[in-house]
Amino acid sequence: MTAIASQPIYKLELFVDTEDAAEIFATALENFVFAAAAFEVLPDIGPWRYEGYIDGLPDHDSLVSTIALASIQAGVKEPDFTCLPLPDKDWVAENQKSFNEIEAGRFFIYPSVYEGIVPSGSWPLKIDAATAFGTGEHATTKGCLMAISDLSKYFKPENPLDLGCGTGILAMGMAKAWRIPVFASDIDPEAVRVTNYNARLNQLQDYVTAVTSAGFRQRALSDRAPYDLIVANILANPLRKMSKDLASRVETGGYIILSGLLNSQETAVLRAYRQQNVTLEKRYRIDGWSALLLRK
Repeated sequence: MTAIASQPIYKLELFVDTEDAAEIFATALENFVFAAAAFEVLPDIGPWRYEGYIDGLPDHDSLVSTIALASIQAGVKEPDFTCLPLPDKDWVAENQKSFNEIEAGRFFIYPSVYEGIVPSGSWPLKIDAATAFGTGEHATTKGCLMAISDLSKYFKPENPLDLGCGTGILAMGMAKAWRIPVFASDIDPEAVRVTNYNARLNQLQDYVTAVTSAGFRQRALSDRAPYDLIVANILANPLRKMSKDLASRVETGGYIILSGLLNSQETAVLRAYRQQNVTLEKRYRIDGWSALLLRK
């Protein structure tokens, strides 16, 4: 996606009762949208709001039939939805204007337009709002950065992985903290492109390698296992479902940092990982969101 779209961007919005249903709709609508997110409107109460962004007006009949099929798959009543054009703005530029510098542990995150002083002794990372997720503003990203910062005080990995890298901020954070090669992956090729761009922007291109992969399906990810540190900032349900695959690719004594989950979802996620002999070392709770530092 370019910074200023050649045609109007439409926002698709619908509400469902559960996270599982939201994920089914998100998967069904992948071919329509270039970006999407799902949020629980009220923690522990719901409902879940799905938002998808579409470059241009989608075919109405195709969209309706896709939503209808997703409803059947999810076992829910077909939800009402809206699909309306957004105001004609350069949304990336708008986000860049509102993005201020952030401190998370030793990390200092700032946009390229920042003209202030970088704090002495910090690990600076230059990140602009982009088409991939992760500038450090969101509580999940900040929690992961704080966990990396704390972990660096007593542990140095040799073979870390950023699973679901988004902008690459966490992969770059690991490279900054330990000055070691970091492997990164994302299901979205655009996220991989942005990660490689940001690595060059921060002069970390010799440390960060990013590839497109759905989970561990890309052979390059499996061939590098076992890892001694995996960071995965995704969503609670995928983290639960991936617990066996993820834990099996971490060596004994290695660490896992998980985020993308609400405080209320901690128990279910931790239960899945305890079944894989992975235990909680520390939790980070910020604005209703959790990041978990685990050890195998």
